[in-house]
Amino acid sequence: MQNAISVKVACQWKFYAVLFVGLFSSHLLYSQQVQEVKKTPLDIKKVKVNPKNVQVSYKGEKAFYVKNSAKRDLEAVAIPDVEWTVQVAQPGWYVIEAETEPIDLEKLKKEDQTGRLTLKAKLQNAEQRPTYRIVYDNYRGGAQELGKFEIKTAKQSFKIWLPDNLVLKRLFIKPFVAPKPPADAEAYVPSVIPPKGHPRLWVNRETLPIIRQRLKDTAHTEAWTAVTAKAKLPFKFAFNKNKEIFYDEKLESAIEAKAFYYLMTEDQQVGKEAVKLTLDYLSVLEFGNITYGDITREVGRSIYTASLVYDWCYGIMNMDNRKQLRGDLMRLATDMEMGWPPFYGIESIVNGHGNEAQICRDMLSMSIAIYDEDPLPYKYTSYWVLDQLVPMRKFEYQSPRHNQGIDYGGYRFGWEMHAAWLYYRMLGYPVFDDNIKNLPYYWLYMRTPDGKMMRDGDMFNVKYGKSENFYWKNPQTMLLCYAYSGNGLIKGEFVKQGGLKDNPVLFLLLDDPKLKPDFNLSQLPLTKDFGSVLNSMVARTGWEEGKASGNVVVELKGGGFHFGNHQHADAGALQIYHRGIQVGDLGLYLSYGSPYDFNFNKRSVSHSMILVRDPKEPLLFRTKTNDGGTRFSQRFPRNVKEVLNDAWFQTGFVRSSAIGSDPINPSFSYFNIDITAAYSEKVSAYTKSMLFLNLKRADVPAVVVLLDHIVSQNAAMKKYWQINTLNKPTFEEGKFVLNSELDGKQAITYVEMLKPKQTDRVVNVLSGDSSTKVFEDYYTVKSVWPEAKGSRIMVSPKNDEKLAEFATVFQMTEKGAKQLAVEFVEKSNYFTLKIADKIIVLAKPNAYLSEDIEVEVPKDKAYEVICVGLNTGFWSIKDLNKGKTIVKNVLKDQNAVSWNAEAGRYQLSPKRTD
Repeated sequence: MQNAISVKVACQWKFYAVLFVGLFSSHLLYSQQVQEVKKTPLDIKKVKVNPKNVQVSYKGEKAFYVKNSAKRDLEAVAIPDVEWTVQVAQPGWYVIEAETEPIDLEKLKKEDQTGRLTLKAKLQNAEQRPTYRIVYDNYRGGAQELGKFEIKTAKQSFKIWLPDNLVLKRLFIKPFVAPKPPADAEAYVPSVIPPKGHPRLWVNRETLPIIRQRLKDTAHTEAWTAVTAKAKLPFKFAFNKNKEIFYDEKLESAIEAKAFYYLMTEDQQVGKEAVKLTLDYLSVLEFGNITYGDITREVGRSIYTASLVYDWCYGIMNMDNRKQLRGDLMRLATDMEMGWPPFYGIESIVNGHGNEAQICRDMLSMSIAIYDEDPLPYKYTSYWVLDQLVPMRKFEYQSPRHNQGIDYGGYRFGWEMHAAWLYYRMLGYPVFDDNIKNLPYYWLYMRTPDGKMMRDGDMFNVKYGKSENFYWKNPQTMLLCYAYSGNGLIKGEFVKQGGLKDNPVLFLLLDDPKLKPDFNLSQLPLTKDFGSVLNSMVARTGWEEGKASGNVVVELKGGGFHFGNHQHADAGALQIYHRGIQVGDLGLYLSYGSPYDFNFNKRSVSHSMILVRDPKEPLLFRTKTNDGGTRFSQRFPRNVKEVLNDAWFQTGFVRSSAIGSDPINPSFSYFNIDITAAYSEKVSAYTKSMLFLNLKRADVPAVVVLLDHIVSQNAAMKKYWQINTLNKPTFEEGKFVLNSELDGKQAITYVEMLKPKQTDRVVNVLSGDSSTKVFEDYYTVKSVWPEAKGSRIMVSPKNDEKLAEFATVFQMTEKGAKQLAVEFVEKSNYFTLKIADKIIVLAKPNAYLSEDIEVEVPKDKAYEVICVGLNTGFWSIKDLNKGKTIVKNVLKDQNAVSWNAEAGRYQLSPKRTD
């Protein structure tokens, strides 16, 4: 394990010289794909103006605005306000841009109802259908790209109807140059292709009869009844071919239901209605130049729905129908964020928006549906999925957790599962590695008893703090997962999340009624080690759910690899749940890339982990503040070779991972990590270990022993051991006292720092509004959630030295319970502790013990002896009182032994004696 990932690369800081490449890689990729072209201002002299309505001078310059500032209905105005004559060297597609300015910005702000300050103009290119485009908003201001327009003749008119309170200063034109596929995509030959015939989206000839038969099962009655009712209900779609419309989600849902009903029943009347609605709808559907709100998701949904109709209703469409539909599908594809060919603005499918629906569902569905008539979309889409995504996930999902965290991971993984399903149902066999089936365990283990989740990554589908009756859910992803793997536990989670009533078609396509939901989580081990790629250990005292549960859940984040975007700089972070968050994160995901987001939320300072301040450490990625944490990166690897060979992405490795003798209900869980590589060169060495004790008692259900061994490049670099909590802590006999209350029951966590001693440390607590102060800088945030006004406990050694060691015991107790006594002794390379019924030999996190060790077990009660951090190999354990010896084989990467010991003295020796 240690050899798999390098701990440190001496020259890692050379990457700072090329960070510009990493940060703006998407722009660099775009420059490789699309030839840069200069925009040319349209001749302002060649403009016809409607003098009745338009003023032609603004602030001493020629510009255009409506004289009467009263609002008007642009639809009702027949004569355009201005009309340009567009001249081009040759016909083709061109991009037209506008430069505008509000006349009265304050008036616009007062009248705005959207929060976007959007002003739209009506445009008409030659005699084509009028269209509405944004000419001003608070995202791009007055520099707006109006869109792509076909110029069919050397001279062509371009008419504009202006909104009130807007000045049109000038227009620009430039040739539209489609994205250029990279050479490997152009040369790519798909390893698998769609079979001949239809259907092949979600079903093929073999599976179609099975899906139809399942409709008869009582488990599908409710969903099938809902689909039938929607399919048979006539949908009145009144439209005018000369007027565009925005997307209509209700219409798309009706089309999908009708197409599915035809697929299941061959009812031609309903099928033909689905076809007609689709042709009519797409003929007038226009998304314009909207760039905010991730509109590509709505574009993609339209493409996906029309693709289902193309495939499922193929036999009742004529050639003209198919040609029209393909034309509209490809037109909409150019409006996607990825464009057409699908290589614009997407630097990779393994992260970012490229790892969402637009490739894995929308473009893939379209490419499969129209493959016979046009195989090129399938070639490009399969390049992304089969050549890029599948190999990366085979490597990455060796750790069954998602690099983008709870919410973005659940969202994006759901789209990957769409791709997995679409290929599987089309071909009859999977194209993704089977380890994709294990990923849902991540959400099971991160679940807290109150129905929420431990924090990981940017979280949006969450109610923070003490919000009542919230159960985290992503039922669509759970459906895709349990149906794919046949896992009853995941189906049980799907049921607990309320099912998927808003998408009965997908449910009927995938659900196997014979697979029964399994709600018995107690069959799962209480501890989960997530492996080498995304290191983490989650340990818990039980699986009881509900706000009344007193179960403890603890996570220690390791290193592994960093994938950027919504992943946080949190290697080494600790989280503890006991009747609420006792130790955890204070970051709130409110706005991507904001100063608060990039200087607090995503950074180490908002997590419970160690900070090391190097005043000379360079600031990166739109950051202002040096928080002292791990390297903050938004770069991500695009393939397995890059992730393994570029030290930038490496953040550490697991030194040891072990649990007690009971694999389901272990009495202890041990996790030792080296996260040196997560930090810049300011940190020469950093190892950290956690010993979680499941005491199996009601008053003190669990104890955590946490060790940190960190060496800085020089002694002047200040080190801060930090834990964050929601409620303001108190202090008692040198201990930090944390608290949380849920459902009327309170839990207390006693935090006893054994090293450095109280006299050798400095403590600072930042609470309330000060909790978001990052050294010299404040990042205030307005939020009702308690995370916005939590507390950060920061502990520093009094004396500045290169080496700092911290040894801390966390006791999770019920209110009123007596703290357990802790006996603690420090040796050169290890600590011994006695707490409750445990006697512990705990190696310092940087060491593997290879020395004789003596343990004394008292007579007062039965004890479990736990020795962790032992060197690999045979160890002899001699009962010095009885003269008996047993031999234990300490396994590589586990480095632990334990046994239930009688009273007496024992000697452990790193050798085998018979």
